Amino acid sequence: MTAASGSTADPSRSAAETRALRWIAPLVLLGLSILSIGTRYWVPTSLFWDENYHVTSAQKHIAGVMYMESHPPLGKMLIALGEATLARNAELDTSALLRADRVEQAQLPPGYSFAGVRLASVVSMIAAVMLLYATLVLITGRRLLGFVFAALPALDNALVVHARSAMLEGIQLAFALGAICLLAFALRSGGRVRLRHYIGLGTLVGLTIAVKLNGAVLLLLPVALFVAEQWPALRESRWRGVAKRLSAAVPAFGLPLLIVFFGSFYVFIATSTEVIPGRTYKASAEYLQHLREHTTWTASGFRAGLRDHLRYMAEYSDGVPRLDVCKPGENGSHATQWPLGGKTINYRWNREIVKGVSHVEYTYLVSNPLVWLAVLGGIVLSFTLMVGHVVFGHAVTRPRDYHWLVLFTCLYLAYFAAILQIGRVMYLYHYLLPLMFGIANLAVLWNYLFGDGLAAGRWHPRINLLLLLLLVAAGFAWFAPLTYGWPLSTSQMEQRMWFDVWRLEPVR
Repeated sequence: MTAASGSTADPSRSAAETRALRWIAPLVLLGLSILSIGTRYWVPTSLFWDENYHVTSAQKHIAGVMYMESHPPLGKMLIALGEATLARNAELDTSALLRADRVEQAQLPPGYSFAGVRLASVVSMIAAVMLLYATLVLITGRRLLGFVFAALPALDNALVVHARSAMLEGIQLAFALGAICLLAFALRSGGRVRLRHYIGLGTLVGLTIAVKLNGAVLLLLPVALFVAEQWPALRESRWRGVAKRLSAAVPAFGLPLLIVFFGSFYVFIATSTEVIPGRTYKASAEYLQHLREHTTWTASGFRAGLRDHLRYMAEYSDGVPRLDVCKPGENGSHATQWPLGGKTINYRWNREIVKGVSHVEYTYLVSNPLVWLAVLGGIVLSFTLMVGHVVFGHAVTRPRDYHWLVLFTCLYLAYFAAILQIGRVMYLYHYLLPLMFGIANLAVLWNYLFGDGLAAGRWHPRINLLLLLLLVAAGFAWFAPLTYGWPLSTSQMEQRMWFDVWRLEPVR
């Protein structure tokens, strides 16, 4: 009787413990993300890098002022939403922001708060971390593994710097991770792919591209979804059924994507009708007429505005100079240097002399090398596994993980294949999107290699996971002064110059 009653109680206790553990990992991850990304994100209280452009764009959205820019409008609209929501600067004179495309710190009114314009990026990046966790749990079924690798973006210095700014990358990454998470949900074990999954995927990919055009690499996701869904039919050459499904899947994905992408332009063009004298951006006479008559919401007005905005984006891109590594102060870098963290960018600095010793507060775009080198190693190993299977016929031990490795590796390599075709100067932060692909790939690769030990409950693979997390956290802490603007002396800065390819330079 005792044994019987004991055996009935144990499963209940075990189930309760399991339910509790399901909440612990995401709650701790959320707390870590808020701590690293959200704590005092309004510091530094000064503009840096593309904030000089995006802060003015956001203010123009709020005031309904027409402008043209090199990126689609959605990211700036969300930055404006954060500013309007907090309204910290509502009583200040921000009219100078409406008369310039690039604003200097001196043009901001005294007491200007950055809490509003940086809010969208902060919230989005925290959401991206949580979506990565959900994605990895859906793919691997392992919460500890999902927690450890989802913590990597929250402990990467470059990602955190950009997340804590009024820039576009943090916003874009949330939509990109949302798309990948939806794909993982659609392809979960025991699930069935439906047209609503294509609709949701098209919406999220459209949102990603509506922030920055480099998100177009995610157009590989519906291909992966369709191939995975139709693989039995493709193997058996049931082409009629495949064609029928394709005829439904393409519009289910494509129409929401087009609606979201062009819809963001429509909202922008319809609501931004005030023209600042002398700032017409070579708009056509037809578009200017609609602006004067406040009819940009009509079909003809939208068509004229969209044509001019797309033309401006193309001309702007063509006018950006090429990379010139011989130019003094060149902040750009070749894409082949990005996986190693090159070239870092000193976004802003403030120097003070304390007792004859120079101390500098930096906001520096520098990687956590423990994350970036692990990602690079993971991509190399995944590619090696693919070559071994395709070329040499090596057996695949975990087919589900292997297929995800193929997808993430292809996303990573496809991004570089596209970027290397671009002639204009590019910067290290253009690597942040494929970096997230690489982190997801690294997690799946870990499960591919050590999943059996994790499934068996062995402590050795669990301890290795936690040791990896501790190493990454130590790397983040070492470079944290460059992320949060904590003062460093010249010698302390030199201690952080780990690789020549970084070209990290102290301010003397």
